[in-house]
Amino acid sequence: MTCGCRDQRAEIGDLGHLLVLAKSPECQHIIQSIIDHLPCGVTLFDQNLEMIACNGLFRRLLDFPATLFEGSLPSMKSLALFNAQRGEYGPGDPAELAGQVVQRAMAMKPHQFERIRPDGTILEISGQPLPSGGFITLYTDITERREAEETLRDKEGLLRLIFDNSSVAIFTIDSSGRIGAANQRMAEMFMMPLESLIGMEYVDLVDPGEQEAARKNMADHLIQDRPNVNLERHYWRSNGTAFWGQLTASHMPAYKDGHAGLVCVVSDITERKIAEQHLAERSHELEVLNLELTKAVEALAASNAELVAAREELEHLARHDTLTGAWSRSRIEESVRQEMLRNSRYGHPVSLIFIDLDHFKRINDGYGHAVGDEVLKSFCDIAQKCMRSTDLLGRWGGEEFVIVTPNSGLMIAILLAERIRKAVMAYDFPVAGHITASFGVAEYRENETWESWLCRSDAALYAAKEGGRNRVITDACEADEADEAELLDLSFLRLVWRSTYESGLAAIDAQHRNLFEHANNLLTSVIGERPKDEVLPQIESLVMDLLEHFRDEEAAFRSIGYPGADEHAQIHQGLIDRAGELVENFASGELALGDLFNFLAYDVVAKHMLSEDRKFFGHLQAVRDTAV
Repeated sequence: MTCGCRDQRAEIGDLGHLLVLAKSPECQHIIQSIIDHLPCGVTLFDQNLEMIACNGLFRRLLDFPATLFEGSLPSMKSLALFNAQRGEYGPGDPAELAGQVVQRAMAMKPHQFERIRPDGTILEISGQPLPSGGFITLYTDITERREAEETLRDKEGLLRLIFDNSSVAIFTIDSSGRIGAANQRMAEMFMMPLESLIGMEYVDLVDPGEQEAARKNMADHLIQDRPNVNLERHYWRSNGTAFWGQLTASHMPAYKDGHAGLVCVVSDITERKIAEQHLAERSHELEVLNLELTKAVEALAASNAELVAAREELEHLARHDTLTGAWSRSRIEESVRQEMLRNSRYGHPVSLIFIDLDHFKRINDGYGHAVGDEVLKSFCDIAQKCMRSTDLLGRWGGEEFVIVTPNSGLMIAILLAERIRKAVMAYDFPVAGHITASFGVAEYRENETWESWLCRSDAALYAAKEGGRNRVITDACEADEADEAELLDLSFLRLVWRSTYESGLAAIDAQHRNLFEHANNLLTSVIGERPKDEVLPQIESLVMDLLEHFRDEEAAFRSIGYPGADEHAQIHQGLIDRAGELVENFASGELALGDLFNFLAYDVVAKHMLSEDRKFFGHLQAVRDTAV
């Protein structure tokens, strides 16, 4: 903390009569008012070391209690003793320490010293003797000033440490363009003694080819308060070598003698520039390589496209018959095994149609193999037009073909076979004229082998050929399937009611015959490809009659105590639920009429009545026999 007290010390010597004035009552008030407004503590002692005057700042700076000043002002001796007792002068005997202070005061010599009080406050104490005896003392709190000076010294030391140990060159340039100060790193970087650098022109360190540009840029920067300069320079060393430096320069408005200057930092970026050059060269090499690689990739892509096309062609040849375009035998077998697996997992039905063109040898012998080949291709076209998108046509060998019908029971497969048979019979083949085909149909049985299934369809085809050709025959190797086969009169393609289907309950048998008739009407619509709005009422009528029949049938077998009543009722409910779902899908266009017919006519009317219902019929007959 600074004050103007020091400027007053020279004037104090001229105050020869200050003690006289201070003792004068009329002047004492004026003196007290003056010292109370001074920015430092003030005491005035006479030649006997008795205090004549002091201000309040003195008492506050030395933390004197008010009791010391009650009644009259204390003497130097009493103040010194008080300070010694409270440790103001450090360790030791208080009386002895106080005596030393008084002895120094009695010497009446000018003095100035600093004292650190116990609380850390630093006081600058300045005493001046008066010509007429006595002395005046000024007390100034310089704690903040000393702390600022210490901080400044620390910062200066830190800056000097950074300056001297920096990894970059740091230097200043004065208004004439000469180096004013520089650190050791600059001497190392330019390979020159530090004393040689001081005072030399900065541009002498720059590549001769860039010196004029550097001089102009530096002059502009010195004249104007421009933003920091940040650029790359090519520098020369004293030994003739060169290096690249990254220069950063900042403007200093008042550097020396009020003139502007620059503070500059240079970092050696030679390795970076070399790396950038190598990178540019490598980048160019990579661009060339990339261009060559792109061409190679394009060539490989073209070659790969050819290989893919060739592979696809080979796969096509492996999966398709080269003459007709139908699936190959191996592809059909692969598809069949997938459908067999789907049947075992989800219960989806699947049927097989085995086809043989009638008297095909006569065509080859009579017209030649070229005409025979055209007949085979035309037959495949006819069959494809009759088939659904999910059906698969394959050439089995010679004039034999196989059709796999996924998700289709026996009735759907029979309808498809009949449709193809009629289309082939109606077609006028070029040169060969009209020909016919025979068909054998078999539905896959649960857990059956492919060989067994194929054998059954082949046996049905053989039966069709033995029966006069140009017909569709289904396989019927088991007793229950024989009865189902009898349902189909292939000449008229209708379900035929037989007396062996009767249960003995007139109402139930009448309902069964009615359902057969419903199925035949629906079959006629399927074959005739009637529109949906005409067929839908038929379907709804069939489902309503089916509901009524199931209800009456359940009442009948419960009345006679049929043990399978609950299980049979559950089967009924499952069929009704499935029928409702399929009818809804048909109405929305998601299901073909043929698929719906297969379920209603074949699964419900034919299969259920001739398998599950016969269990009930047997129990009814047993009840009658017991009654007799």
